[in-house]
Amino acid sequence: MITILGPTASGKTVMAVELAKKFNGEIVCADSRTIYKNMNIGTAKPTKVEQQNVPHHLLDIVLPGEVFSVLEFQKLARSCIADIQKRGKLPFLVGGSGLYIDSVLFNYSFQRSSVGRVVTKNLSLQQLQSRVKAEFPEIELNNSDIHNQRRLEQILSRGMVKSDDRKKQKIDSLVLGLDIKIPVLKKNIAQRTESMLNKGFIQEVENIISTFGEDCPQLHTTGYKEVLDFIHSGTTKNQLELQINSATYQLAKKQITWFKRNPDIIWVNTFAEAERNVSDYLKL
Repeated sequence: MITILGPTASGKTVMAVELAKKFNGEIVCADSRTIYKNMNIGTAKPTKVEQQNVPHHLLDIVLPGEVFSVLEFQKLARSCIADIQKRGKLPFLVGGSGLYIDSVLFNYSFQRSSVGRVVTKNLSLQQLQSRVKAEFPEIELNNSDIHNQRRLEQILSRGMVKSDDRKKQKIDSLVLGLDIKIPVLKKNIAQRTESMLNKGFIQEVENIISTFGEDCPQLHTTGYKEVLDFIHSGTTKNQLELQINSATYQLAKKQITWFKRNPDIIWVNTFAEAERNVSDYLKL
């Protein structure tokens, strides 16, 4: 298996498609937002042409507003990978969602709670925080998670990864990371944001609001949150563009920090480097 990862706007999709075409592969998308239907522009989902050139899996599998856990992703990804291998093709696990990718590479196991989802819905945010800390004392939640009622409900009802599963990669996979320079990354982000807005990103957000409501959790993720604020605030499109760029860059920095913890990643700058590494790996 080949894994291609990196921060948002680093060029993962383009590289993965070209490598998959060359090495008879299919792509399993490891992205916590492209799994959602109706979210195409703001998630930079692979284009129809890219999907036609190489089969993509785990795109458009749930509706915005539906709960989808890393455990569910792990199960579906494993199934896709096994099916691709069974058909004599090479699976490419591609994305920027670190937890999704690591759940496969490190073969995470998950703890399940005795607390059901119906029960958690009746708990306050403070009660949920206390229950999560009591049942999963070994996990560390970031500031956005600890104040996210839906996220805490999900942890209690679906389970959470054991911390000791992070020590050693357990799946045989070449792991390539795109080592993109910060000035180039910022330029890519700016170009992509401009393209998204030109393609109708604001209309996409308005359509999601009309169908799923403003409380839809996916509307409070990078890019979508800024457009949602723009719709209510009356700021200019230039200001919106700058806000999306800033939020996207902050996301990219978090992704880079996450990936840097994995010593097995081979960092590459060019397609030629990636191609050479894949060729060498397949000869072993």
